Amino acid sequence: MEFGVLGPLTVIRDGRPLRVEGLHSQRVLAGLLLDAGRPVSVGQLIDLAWDEPPATARQQLRTAVHRLRRTLGPPAGPSLRTVRSGYQLDLADCRFDVAEFTTGVAGARRLAAADALAAAADAFHAALALWRGEALAGLAGDALARHATRLDELRLAATEECAEVELRLGRHRRLVPQLRQLTAEHPLRERFAVLLMTALIHDGQRPDAIAVYQEHARRLHDDLGIDPGDALREAYLDAIGRPAAGDPVTSAPPSGPPPSDPPPSGPAPRHLPRAPRRLIGREPELDRIAHAGQHPGPGPHVVVIDGMAGVGKSALALTAARAAQARYPDAHLFIDLHGHSEHEPVTTHDALGILLRQLEVDQRSIPDSGPERVALWRRRLQGQRTIVLLDNAAGSAQIDPLLDLDGPGLVLVTSRTRLAPIDGATCLSVDLLDQRDAVALLRDTADDRVSADPVAAAAIVELCGRLPLAVRLVGHRLRHRPRWTIDMMATQLADAARAPIAISAEGTSAEAAFDLSYRQLQPRQQLLFRRLGLHPAGTFEVWAAASLADLPMEETTDLLDRLVEVNLVQADIPGQYRLHDLVRAFAASLVTEPERAAAVERMLHGYLYAMDRAGHHLMVTARAAVLPVPPAPYGPVFADDAAGAAWALANWPRLMEQVRIAEQAAAHGYTARLALMALHSADVFGLSADGLRLAEQAIAAAETLGEDALVASANHLAGGLYLRLGRYADCRASVERAIHLYQRLGNQELARNLRKNTIILLRHEGRHLEGVRLAVDVCRVAREQHDPVGEAIARVESAATLHQLGRHLAAQRELIAAVPVLRLTGHALSVALGWLGSVNIALGQHAAAGVVLTWAINLKRQLGNLGGAAETLSDYGRLLTANGDPQAGLRLQQQAYDQACALSDGYFEPIIANHLGETLTVLGRGEEALTLHGRALHEARRRQWPYEQARAHAGIAAALLRGRPERAAAERATAVARLTALGMSAEAAADVCDLPARNRDRYERTRLPPRVIG
Repeated sequence: MEFGVLGPLTVIRDGRPLRVEGLHSQRVLAGLLLDAGRPVSVGQLIDLAWDEPPATARQQLRTAVHRLRRTLGPPAGPSLRTVRSGYQLDLADCRFDVAEFTTGVAGARRLAAADALAAAADAFHAALALWRGEALAGLAGDALARHATRLDELRLAATEECAEVELRLGRHRRLVPQLRQLTAEHPLRERFAVLLMTALIHDGQRPDAIAVYQEHARRLHDDLGIDPGDALREAYLDAIGRPAAGDPVTSAPPSGPPPSDPPPSGPAPRHLPRAPRRLIGREPELDRIAHAGQHPGPGPHVVVIDGMAGVGKSALALTAARAAQARYPDAHLFIDLHGHSEHEPVTTHDALGILLRQLEVDQRSIPDSGPERVALWRRRLQGQRTIVLLDNAAGSAQIDPLLDLDGPGLVLVTSRTRLAPIDGATCLSVDLLDQRDAVALLRDTADDRVSADPVAAAAIVELCGRLPLAVRLVGHRLRHRPRWTIDMMATQLADAARAPIAISAEGTSAEAAFDLSYRQLQPRQQLLFRRLGLHPAGTFEVWAAASLADLPMEETTDLLDRLVEVNLVQADIPGQYRLHDLVRAFAASLVTEPERAAAVERMLHGYLYAMDRAGHHLMVTARAAVLPVPPAPYGPVFADDAAGAAWALANWPRLMEQVRIAEQAAAHGYTARLALMALHSADVFGLSADGLRLAEQAIAAAETLGEDALVASANHLAGGLYLRLGRYADCRASVERAIHLYQRLGNQELARNLRKNTIILLRHEGRHLEGVRLAVDVCRVAREQHDPVGEAIARVESAATLHQLGRHLAAQRELIAAVPVLRLTGHALSVALGWLGSVNIALGQHAAAGVVLTWAINLKRQLGNLGGAAETLSDYGRLLTANGDPQAGLRLQQQAYDQACALSDGYFEPIIANHLGETLTVLGRGEEALTLHGRALHEARRRQWPYEQARAHAGIAAALLRGRPERAAAERATAVARLTALGMSAEAAADVCDLPARNRDRYERTRLPPRVIG
């Protein structure tokens, strides 16, 4: 016998349908079938059979059960038994379509999980074929309706899973009609919309996929008042060209509103280097430091540790810091201030920058002003339980501002000289170890041979001056020379000649230890060690060491590990190594002049190649402008855009140092190329103050060489910098000179691509229509030359120009065509996404705008483009205002404005100031809005930026509209005149001017009236 409820109720015996008389009997049978094999109470069956049970319901139920038994007999059929609580239907060998459906779907899922996709699809289709219509059709009733809804949901879920399997099989084209029908039948079911979008994308119908998203987002908003879910937003990102999984680009950001550049999430900053395994002979000093940290009082506890070089000041401070970590959990910071080294001491200004970056403050958010840096330092540590270790300080003046803290922290300062008194500080002068502790240190570092010959051991520690650094180095050497006796080591030390450099007052014993350690190295270890002394920053990666040594990476890593073991090299951070000042000076003194020149050239080439590789992850046009760099044997490897950008930004000071070294060596080729790479990074990261100096260095070096290709590249990149600084004449001159040189060199592709900068320049100069015409021409030539990326970049600039002219639909078409092509370009993609989000806002497509802007913000931040990220964050604030939440929009825009003001070139300030002023107008804060628009107008005039000047006038008009309508009308007329002069239609210009007032009116209408109390 067969039973079916996946459609109208059916009962079939021997291939012939059986009729179940009476609606109530049919409902009872359906209820028993749905709980087949389990008891169903009388009360449940009554609820299933009647929405409003009559008084005779129990009697009628017994009659219905009696009729069912007669219909379902004979005994070979199902068993309908009376049980204690009610009735139970046992199907035995009967077939039931619900059971077959659920079993079939479970089997299909197992096949799909095992990647047997074709079999899984067949199994899903077989299960879905059991359905003959809506579940329990014709048995209308409240209780059964709930069961029908549950069964229909199972069917829809199986349909979705079946479609997913078919998509994995590549059957997207055949799925499109079915998914369109399902989406129409279930317009609020998001998964069908996602599947349809996916099928359309795979079938090359991206515009249709975007239309599906926009329609579904509209329905959700209009019918339910909600935004699209994560899956639909992800599908939209795919539709506009987000790279597929596995592509070597940054993945799309998390969905939802973007982060507002909050304090860093994740683990608290931990920057303390590794402390010694065991500190010997310093128990009294550790006790004093611990006691100082427990002393009550406002502000941080400061401990100043002084002593000669190598005496163990840093080891003591690190051990104390590690012991105090639990009491100060919020941050652990460390900086070497280079107070006593061949380097210039780190200035307080630079030290604050380093420490703020350790607190995960982005470099471009760190103010240039010294007092502002101190203020930011105070704010970031206010109330924080923090350890700050200031190592190797030059004097009190260097560290005083660093001690200006307002929090219960612990500050440890080390210095070779005794510092001027610091109010409230605990001062410790660390002396040499006594002989007993020095011998104990030697024993701890070496082995029990020390105990076997106490006389020789005492001689060794005295020859080392009882200086912990020297004792520890000798102990490590003994540990790795198991056949040496203690007396042999003492003889070696006694016979050691002075090193070729002096090491101040404490130098004799340290020199002997360094020299002994060096002479005991294998030849390849000696080679690496002495050449490491040529690295200017002291801190280096393995590839830089391999470049200096001209050795394979694997061998260099092994050699570095060996040098770490003997304490000649320190490994404070994974992948980073450094030499102590004295050790580095000693190593550099061993290098011969011919060896020095060759090693320095390899180092310069290595950094040039590393920056070239990092540049490949930042900007297509700038990458094309930099001349090909011959591969270096070694260099960093970047997994994606974010890694390349992060490395370039983190190594910015080292790169500047490399430019200086090349310039001093009159290596003009390296000076020009390294400056070009640095100039590229300065443009992307917004470091225009440094960039201007680099531009001059690059052009001067290139002209000295007389190499047109380098001069062209230098002018190419300098043009972008001049544009950001508002120096349009210099920008045009640089771009035109670069184009001329590229054409003379026969490089038409670079000459053509550089015309994109001219489109941007025309837009900034207010010559929008010329820019649109030039963009059309650049796109045409790019198509003729089969350059899709070049065409896409020109499309983006065309879209930006059209958007500013109020032609938003045309701009959107250009961007939708460009974004998929740019998905592997990093910076160019982030720019396109930012413009697309702004265009979507203008078109009222707010859900789509939120998705795209979130992606753009995260991508720009990962690429180090803080200015661009701030601009897009401000756009997100405009989106929130347009959605009726100007308070939230204001918060984001204020953060964006603060970030823009922290940048050195001020490029984004007028843009975001205008955004912020418009939102203040919506909130009725007209005077504040006038201040912001006034700033924007001043900066836009200084930069001769007509579009932002017009926006500022429009904003001023909106802010004055209610209080001073006559002046508002004059400002509005000025704005309209300026906008129409750009090529904007009068209607579009009026729309720009009226937008803040419209948003204000909408906001005021939707606000709840104030409550009256009393």
